[in-house]
Amino acid sequence: MTDAPSRRPRLWVRRIAAAVAFVVAFVFLTGGNPLPDFRGRLGVLRRSWRKTAWERRLEGTAAGYDRRFAAFLESARNALPPDTPGLALYAPGIPEWGGLYLAVYHLAPTPVLLAPKQVPPGYLVLTYGPGTPPVGRVLQQFGEGALALPP
Repeated sequence: MTDAPSRRPRLWVRRIAAAVAFVVAFVFLTGGNPLPDFRGRLGVLRRSWRKTAWERRLEGTAAGYDRRFAAFLESARNALPPDTPGLALYAPGIPEWGGLYLAVYHLAPTPVLLAPKQVPPGYLVLTYGPGTPPVGRVLQQFGEGALALPP
């Protein structure tokens, strides 16, 4: 048997083509001058590389309207019993668009309902801030909120 020359391009040719494609895409996607964007991203990485994922997430825009609420959710997540079927969240001072989204995201995979009229069986209640409805026995207090049994 004779060795037929391979029709596939050599590996170094593919690597050069990939590098050129990356540089072209990088330049075009950043408006022709990638340096300001690149410097900004490097600065963020330099400032945050030692922080935990939770600290980096807390600095983002999701918790920007109330960082204490984000810390409350983290405390509640750590205190949840492992077999919790779901949570009813009562936080009248938190906007629905931000509070519910952050709670659903941060407490996943546990389902979160926003201020239901009736708490489903087995669900626990999370209350945050003033004006929250009365709850049953408080399981854990977290600053301005609590994890409790339904009334």
